[in-house]
Amino acid sequence: MPNQASYFSYWGKASPLSQAGERFHLLPFHCLDVAACGQALISLPSFSLKPLAEELGWTQPQVESLFTFFLTLHDLGKFARAFQGLVPDLSPDLVPAEPGKCYDRRHDTLGWLLWSQDLAADDPIDNLPQPEHEFWAVWVRSVVGHHGKPPEEVADAGLTALELTDFFLRADRRAAREFVQALAGWMLPADLPVPDREQLKILRRHAWRLAGLAVLADWLGSNQGYFPYRSLPMSLPEYWELARQQAEHAVIASGLRWQPLRPWSNPLELFDYLREPTPLQAYAATVPLEHGPQLFLLEDVTGAGKTEAALILAQRLMQANLAHGLYFALPSMATANQMYQRVGGVYRRLYEPQAKPSLILSHGARQLIEGFRQSILQSAEQAEDCRYQPDEGSASVQCNAWLADNRKKALLAEVGVGTLDQALLAVLPARHQSLRLLGLAGKVLLVDEVHAYDPYMMTVLKTLLIAHARQGGSVILLSATLPLAAREELLAAYRFGLGVTAETVVDDRRYPLATQAGKSLNSHACETRPQLRRSVAVRPLHDEASVVELIVAQARVGRCVCWIRNTVDDARRANQLLAEHLPEEQRILFHSRFAMGHRLDIEAQVLARFGKASTGQVRAGQVLVGTQVLEQSLDFDVDLMVSDLAPVDLLIQRAGRLQRHARQASGDLAVDAVERREPPVLYLLTPEPVENPPADWYASLFPKACYVYPDAGRLWLGARALLQAGCIVTPGEQGQTGAVRELVEAVYGSEVDDVPNALKKASQDQLGKDMAMQSQAHFNGLRLDKGYCIDSSARWYEDHAVPTRLGDETQALYLALWTDGELQPLCADAAYPWEESAVRIAAHRARELAPDWQQQFAAPLEQLRNRYRLLEEPAFILPLVTSGTALVGKVLDEKGRVLDMRYDRQQGLSW
Repeated sequence: MPNQASYFSYWGKASPLSQAGERFHLLPFHCLDVAACGQALISLPSFSLKPLAEELGWTQPQVESLFTFFLTLHDLGKFARAFQGLVPDLSPDLVPAEPGKCYDRRHDTLGWLLWSQDLAADDPIDNLPQPEHEFWAVWVRSVVGHHGKPPEEVADAGLTALELTDFFLRADRRAAREFVQALAGWMLPADLPVPDREQLKILRRHAWRLAGLAVLADWLGSNQGYFPYRSLPMSLPEYWELARQQAEHAVIASGLRWQPLRPWSNPLELFDYLREPTPLQAYAATVPLEHGPQLFLLEDVTGAGKTEAALILAQRLMQANLAHGLYFALPSMATANQMYQRVGGVYRRLYEPQAKPSLILSHGARQLIEGFRQSILQSAEQAEDCRYQPDEGSASVQCNAWLADNRKKALLAEVGVGTLDQALLAVLPARHQSLRLLGLAGKVLLVDEVHAYDPYMMTVLKTLLIAHARQGGSVILLSATLPLAAREELLAAYRFGLGVTAETVVDDRRYPLATQAGKSLNSHACETRPQLRRSVAVRPLHDEASVVELIVAQARVGRCVCWIRNTVDDARRANQLLAEHLPEEQRILFHSRFAMGHRLDIEAQVLARFGKASTGQVRAGQVLVGTQVLEQSLDFDVDLMVSDLAPVDLLIQRAGRLQRHARQASGDLAVDAVERREPPVLYLLTPEPVENPPADWYASLFPKACYVYPDAGRLWLGARALLQAGCIVTPGEQGQTGAVRELVEAVYGSEVDDVPNALKKASQDQLGKDMAMQSQAHFNGLRLDKGYCIDSSARWYEDHAVPTRLGDETQALYLALWTDGELQPLCADAAYPWEESAVRIAAHRARELAPDWQQQFAAPLEQLRNRYRLLEEPAFILPLVTSGTALVGKVLDEKGRVLDMRYDRQQGLSW
């Protein structure tokens, strides 16, 4: 191209099959498109670079100029002749393909090679002091890694170096240098100081957010609707002005701008129904806020209004300009469903009436999704650019794939509700983790049921608290039964992220307790409403026959009863035992192995028969049998409860569903909120906690649950504490027998030496497993201080492969019914039929379809995968055929054995 700069001979985006318009977009223009989007993004409060500038001691315009400049270099790797040869013959004005240059490394890695081996190593760059300094390398890694993970730096597990000349011609390197110099002359300020070692440490901590911004800017800048292809050269400054105008439109349309908040002079008015706030809610409405990011830990009994208190705090943090949205992280899909339903009725009141805030759940659910806006980042798919390699989609390809998954999109909404797993992926080596972390920026991270996580998840959560504190995010943690040691660790992690060097110790055993942790540390004891002060009697039962006899007798006199079991198989067996005495219309079975749509239907039935609004007539004689999904998820209450022996904190949670709402003796709600039923009793199915139990003390009664709760020593401590106390006193005074805090500390504050000799091995084994889980979490978690680089983790994963939970790996089975010659979703009438046809099981149960099933359904499965992005590999689709009264599918387990998977609407999935 005579008389034109050499960098105009390189394409950056291409759609070789397009029939209309330009076939390619020049690389310099795409680079400016993305930089313009980045500049527009950092003007938004949640993405501001002001904190980075303040820590560096530089001016904000300096830092913003640096970010914009380096963002224009995000696709440096596309100057490689190896990349240009991917779509040859686009135009005679472009550089020709070079057959000797093989594109076997991603262009993010090639961009890093070009910078580190050429641009930063030879001639100076205008206005950039000491371009070889590692400080600038951090910027480059953050932007070239815009496809979701940092660039490679060496090959063959570090044994061989990657060579620039394997991918670039000398002419390519000259063109890239010419482009960089052309930008530096007018993009970079002339007064940039030479960075020092301390500033390098600061930048590495912020590099994770810079990387997230690069991903987001690349997605926006790759949208042909705002940045149409241009194949004819024009001056870079002139095109820059056009790109900036389009970037403003792209960001406005993206749904990422903060919606206007509604000011509340009295935050209690956020809820129409709060006539008399609980002490915890009153605390949330009046506690003085710090001027910067802060964490609140709210420990209170079930029914104390923790969710409303958390929303009040979130509203106040938002009104103080310390946040502008929130993400609810829950322990399970069922709890997420319930939180979504509760938040759906109030979240719009956080914003002005004319605002359009988005509320997104982390998975499809018919009656919950309906009516809420889903448009984040143009959720309709945009035109896709050509794919570079099977594992390296273009920005538009990756953007569409991300946004097709509500679990991920929820992190970008003003208000997101999902499982904690989606947030934990922000600090695990999963592709696009930086975008998840960025999605949490400017939001209050609200983690409910924080006691419900194992040592692995708790360790990763602490890393997330550090990262969120570093990006100026506030946190609210909710718990009813958090051990003191866990409390200290969570608070210390967050304050470490804030850079607080003082020791974090809250020597306060009072309960309920609200703790505020920021630059300072404060705790506040809350009173409990008189209605929530109660004593639940604990009575033992020692065999299933006694439980069945008790439940049947109570149901026949009109009482409603719940039996919480520790495994799905135990729940199924209990339901079958009760079926010999009670008709189907008096029983509900609820566990995790139902398709999501059917689970939602069962949840609705549970709430109708046992929920707050249920009447005495509806409740009379009803029996609910379920698993752990009941202890955290649904707002139901029963007259009498039976529970298998489980960890003491879970038993306290389960007891919270016993006579949860004040009722008349008839079962109707008590208008005056005075309980008139017989005093509450929790029957505990447990072996006798004798002083010298045998090694199979727990397993002899619970041969399956012993694998779910293997620490028999802690279980024995819990059973002993409960039966010695004879009650659970809510909340209880410090030192009082049966008080919640005392029961929890009697188990988790004890040492293995307090356990009987025959059970010590089980406890020691579990302690070893807990330590191994913590070690695994440290190994899997990102080393944040290293910054955004490949060495920040031993290995980077696709996000479906990195573990957020240990134990049995799980996977979703998408249940497809074979009918009328095609595969249809099991819940075909649902608004989100495939999401609602999914059931999650242990992955070792189903590694792949059985050979005859693969052969029989190969063509229909291929059609489904081509039609629905959700069902693309590695999604597991299980075809089901009708066999008698059940639906059957065939799989191979991890040992290669054929298993018949059977699905029944009343029993769920079994094999």
